[in-house]
Amino acid sequence: MKAVIIAAGRGSRLNGNGADLPKPLVKVAGVGLLKRTILLAKRAGIREFVVVTGFRGQEVREAIASDPQVDVHIDWVENPEWELGNGRSVLKARDCVNEPFLLLMSDHLFDPQALATLRNMPVGGDEAVLCVDSRLDAIFDIDDATKVMLEGDRILQIGKGLSSYNAVDTGLFLCSPYLFEALERLVAAGDDSLSSGIQELASEGKMRAVDVGGLFWLDVDTPESLRYAEQALFQMLGKPTDGFVSRFFNRKISTRITRLLVNTPVAPNHISLATLCISFLAAWWVASGDYLRLAMGGLLFQFASIVDGCDGEIAKLKFMGSRRGEWLDTLGDNISYLAFFIGVIYGMYRLTGETYILTLGWVVLAVDILAVSLVLLYLQNTGSGSIVSFNMAFSEEVPQEKRGGFHRVFCSLKFACRRDFFAALFCVLALANCLDTIYWIFTIGSGLIVTAIFGYSGHMLRTRGVWPTTVSNQEETEKLASEKAD
Repeated sequence: MKAVIIAAGRGSRLNGNGADLPKPLVKVAGVGLLKRTILLAKRAGIREFVVVTGFRGQEVREAIASDPQVDVHIDWVENPEWELGNGRSVLKARDCVNEPFLLLMSDHLFDPQALATLRNMPVGGDEAVLCVDSRLDAIFDIDDATKVMLEGDRILQIGKGLSSYNAVDTGLFLCSPYLFEALERLVAAGDDSLSSGIQELASEGKMRAVDVGGLFWLDVDTPESLRYAEQALFQMLGKPTDGFVSRFFNRKISTRITRLLVNTPVAPNHISLATLCISFLAAWWVASGDYLRLAMGGLLFQFASIVDGCDGEIAKLKFMGSRRGEWLDTLGDNISYLAFFIGVIYGMYRLTGETYILTLGWVVLAVDILAVSLVLLYLQNTGSGSIVSFNMAFSEEVPQEKRGGFHRVFCSLKFACRRDFFAALFCVLALANCLDTIYWIFTIGSGLIVTAIFGYSGHMLRTRGVWPTTVSNQEETEKLASEKAD
């Protein structure tokens, strides 16, 4: 299925009459509106597009065509009458589609799930379907929204001036080519707005609606809506898998750092490498054994944990997730844990002078490296680079009847194995000058985690004989890459 995107407008309400940029190139959280629309549609499985341009159309086309992230097929159509109604822009796409198509506005943000729901709906040869939002109390700037009056799933009326309505237009359409016929009749009669074309279908009983009110969408048409859109995108950066330290502390800071970086050339992989360097410096200071450097090392390790969230946030906002990035993030996290543990071992040894501290520490470290190697082997064989997939497999793949007491205890205490939790804990202990406590938590905790990893690895080998070798499909790959684990 193709998606037709209307990107012909000047955007004077958003940019002012000077229009420093064509509206489709105005950036929201570091990504231009048109590019974001295309990449969101790609997440919903759309690979073929018809983009109708108008104001400074060549500039828009060159910006998108030269962007390596936009790896989809695009048919470009120019509308020299872009200053007239947007129905004319839709008509310009007529020669490029001959079957049901999606119709999108370049200045509308949306959840890809809404588009995926829409594209899978049946549509008659003379029908169209519109995604609507019935949560009227949650609409930003409802005075400017296009209102819709529904009766069941049928649209009776649509327009900005409706006084009686029960939903609003989200700007996502599934249309049959019959829409072109309706628009052509209206343009000939002197009415060239898209809303009029939709109202024409509604009057004929051929316009249906699907409510996607539980999903995010927004029309970016004014400076106020642009600010609101960026705020909403940043608020959605948290993940269900976040621990309580990340949710209530780390994300509050990491998203502010991300705000400073999102409009710069800094990429997620740069942040992953910076996080690793900060962790090395923290380990170096902790290894000294004196209180001031221990405290500074603890603070730096906590700061590294906060910054570690920024790579995933940038990747999600700017569609920059990749398997290479996942692997760099996962390897960097594990190397930073091991480096910090080495610092703790040497710091404890310098503090106490006891040789058993070194011996026990090196034994635990060697076993940790072996366990990490098993996890990395699992990730390589499953086609994933994110540690989240291993954690989910450990929690869910072991059959209920084979989950012993240790498995249940470990799953209930998983929060304590998260970087956000123990980085915060070690920071507090370092400030309290409790290096010995950090050492023993690391040593005993590593033993428990390693036992769980070895136990799960043994279960996989016993039940399957080999490590799993499933590879995610393209959509799953892109989704996981866009939500890199912290």
